[in-house]
Amino acid sequence: MSIHHHAVDGLARRLSGYVREPGSPAYDRVVAIDNGRTRTPPAYLVRANAVADVAGAIDFARALELPLTVRGGGHSAAGYRLNRGGVVLDLALMRAMTLDRETRRLRVQMGATWNDVYRYVARSAAPLIPVGGGCLTVGPPDFLQGGGYSLVSRSYGLGSDNVVEIKLVDAAGRLRTLTADAPDEADRELFWACRGGGGGNFGVAVEMTLQLQTPAAATMLGGRLSYPLERASEVIAAYDAWTKDLPEAMAAYGHVGLEPDPAEPTRKIPAFRITPVYNGEYADGTDLIQPMLRLAPFDARFYSMPLPAWESVMGRSTVVGERQAYIRSGMIGETGWHPDMIHSVQEMIARSPSPDSFVAWTHGRGKVRHPDGQNHGPYPHRDRRYIFELKAVWTDPAQTRSNVEWAFDFGEALSADFHGAHVNDMDPLRKDWATAYYGENLARLRAIKAATDPDGFFRFQQSVDSAFEPDLRRPLDLSPLNRTIC
Repeated sequence: MSIHHHAVDGLARRLSGYVREPGSPAYDRVVAIDNGRTRTPPAYLVRANAVADVAGAIDFARALELPLTVRGGGHSAAGYRLNRGGVVLDLALMRAMTLDRETRRLRVQMGATWNDVYRYVARSAAPLIPVGGGCLTVGPPDFLQGGGYSLVSRSYGLGSDNVVEIKLVDAAGRLRTLTADAPDEADRELFWACRGGGGGNFGVAVEMTLQLQTPAAATMLGGRLSYPLERASEVIAAYDAWTKDLPEAMAAYGHVGLEPDPAEPTRKIPAFRITPVYNGEYADGTDLIQPMLRLAPFDARFYSMPLPAWESVMGRSTVVGERQAYIRSGMIGETGWHPDMIHSVQEMIARSPSPDSFVAWTHGRGKVRHPDGQNHGPYPHRDRRYIFELKAVWTDPAQTRSNVEWAFDFGEALSADFHGAHVNDMDPLRKDWATAYYGENLARLRAIKAATDPDGFFRFQQSVDSAFEPDLRRPLDLSPLNRTIC
């Protein structure tokens, strides 16, 4: 029997979860993340059911000198939660939650998804809400470690601002309790790094404690207003001016892509859509939206519902599933949407090789810009007005190059107006990606990485200590899209 088989048998005996190899249904389900473009097959899948299982998987990977990556909800934009020929540690069995009603804090194991969290809170803690993700099948670990924009972030800050404790297993297999006031300075530094420094860099987060918030009303206004894209110069400019003066309670997201024509639903038309979310009374929210209603949208719908219900409506549109996808991101600052940017969006959407591709942006600032307290994490883009995401989505693998090059060129056309990029939307073709993701906090994050994980056990192509840079000469080298470790 080979050394690998001996090691696998030994690991299996230690686990309260289980280990699987290629060919089993459990293996296939975990490898199928939310992007059909990335199906990187590991040699071993470890499904942890306890902290000891996490430490055991780390020991196993170290003994066999194999890379290890961690899978949470399965929405890794670049596929970095998988690896070829190594170990994937899956946390999906670890979903326990405990509520402390007195402090309004929720302790969550990191195998849960936001759907699990919202259901638990609705059942056990209503009307409290978490500052969580807009796609219900996303897991908290990477979302929160990358900052995490919520539909209520303008009211309550980033998701990471609402994390008060992290249980993390480090590269030595040691469980550490990280808080802002931990006795050990190294743990305080690591707590800072893990709330905006990106997932997968510093260890395996196995549990977080979240500060829940009390919304301003039992239900929130959610809605959508759609305009023909041919009116973008007028409408996006008006939207840009309107959002400048909105209160923190109102967030107004943007989306450009194809939408069903209300007069003929089988036909899709290019459209600009506003998605407002108001943390307050429905009538007050509709009053704030009046300036955009006066611009005569071709479709306008408004709902009054609890935040988790609206999250579920919104999240359906973000799922890629078995389709192929490539994502670019950028931050739009003080200048907002000027005419050349609007023209570029109109032009590039018209040239899209796939009808499923779109651009969307998060409405930033508010409490994100001025979080409570001084001990917030390293997320560097708090003063940006919009967080822009371009998502190329297609079905036929043979069309990969045309769609990736379209999305790449689209991002480059806007690059002069971008100020950084979002670490939760990692782009393997992004120039100077480390500075774009981390800004002036890069050096401090690298120092924490070196102290916590000196031999770089936790690594991937764009981990915080990686020297990788893509080759952007034409024709584009697409190989970075097909690997997770270099």
